[in-house]
Amino acid sequence: MKYKKIASQETYEEYCDIHETLGFKDSKKYKDELDLLEILIDEYDKRHAIYKKKLNPVELLDSIMKDESISKSDLARDLNTTRQLISDILRYRRNISKNMIIKLSERFAMRPEAFSRPYKLKLAKRKLQTQTAK
Repeated sequence: MKYKKIASQETYEEYCDIHETLGFKDSKKYKDELDLLEILIDEYDKRHAIYKKKLNPVELLDSIMKDESISKSDLARDLNTTRQLISDILRYRRNISKNMIIKLSERFAMRPEAFSRPYKLKLAKRKLQTQTAK
């Protein structure tokens, strides 16, 4: 396959250059190739626009999963982890570990910083009730 999903800034820039070159050469002759490059470039831009909105890592993960129609089970399988861990992360019960940050950034072809921003966990109701009862 000549082109694949863009996973780095270098590939993004390369595809943009190819798109520009082909467009100047003969846009009719290279229409299908130009269309494919536009889809790949737009998809990369969309993924990185989410990151730039300053979403916390959980909001970002949830947004990506919805956009790409990925279930918790599918993601758990892709990352070689449990569905429960994915669910706990999405419910703000568990922090995203360094290992998980690496897995998520590789899986979604994003910079690790996107998944390593600080965010607050939600206290479990039992813990919250115990703390307020004291």
